[in-house]
Amino acid sequence: MIVGFHLSIAGRLGYLNALAEAEALGVNAVQIFAKSPRAWRKKSLAPALAERFRAERELLGIRHLAVHASHLVNLGAEGELFEKSVLSLADDLEKARLLGAESVVAHPGSGAVERIREGLFQAARLAPSQARLLVENTAGGGGKRGSTPEELAEILEGTPFGLALDTAHAWLAGFNPIDFLDRLSALGLLDRLALVHFNDARHERGSRRDVHASLGEGTMGEALRAFLRDPRVRRLPFIMETPREDDPKNLATFRRWAEEAFGA
Repeated sequence: MIVGFHLSIAGRLGYLNALAEAEALGVNAVQIFAKSPRAWRKKSLAPALAERFRAERELLGIRHLAVHASHLVNLGAEGELFEKSVLSLADDLEKARLLGAESVVAHPGSGAVERIREGLFQAARLAPSQARLLVENTAGGGGKRGSTPEELAEILEGTPFGLALDTAHAWLAGFNPIDFLDRLSALGLLDRLALVHFNDARHERGSRRDVHASLGEGTMGEALRAFLRDPRVRRLPFIMETPREDDPKNLATFRRWAEEAFGA
């Protein structure tokens, strides 16, 4: 299976730090922020560094690279915040192009669905990229859009964009993740699903309190393991956004569950 973590670009090595961590962990998928997720300031990326990153990634056999958009992005906003959000997402798409990433993951934000859809289109027009732009489901707290399959379908209507499914977000929004898959299938959206954020949840189902937990240590229990066994998601890249200090333990847990589920 294709599996990895959200890894850091902090420190002296910058973007290359994420590849060094991936090599140390022994994973074949990586997700990064292209810049600080809590600041509007952009992080420059020199072409020579991007070329080195792509070469080292190939040597390491990283099969999927995802760039996660800044947490500040709110495509449903109006005025200056909307403009900043579009430009920030466009910057992530451009970085993804330079790095050779397969996907860029964005939370839709809060506000009008039509505004969110327009923001996605504007960012994609500003920064054409081979990376597929994916809208991630949310836990739904604070008025955030995209917590239900139906709302995701509304956002994606008439667009070429895809989906990233976060298991913890689905649970915290009130869904068993397999039921979420079933509803995506009924809406004709299963072929849009391109990435899984495989996370346990610290808080109870339906609480909308978006805090992740290490695998098997949260509230999801068998629902999380059952999701991993579902053949509809086995082909997809799995990225864990679990507590960083537990990365080796979470990888061991994932591999044990996958071995029990598929013998691979």
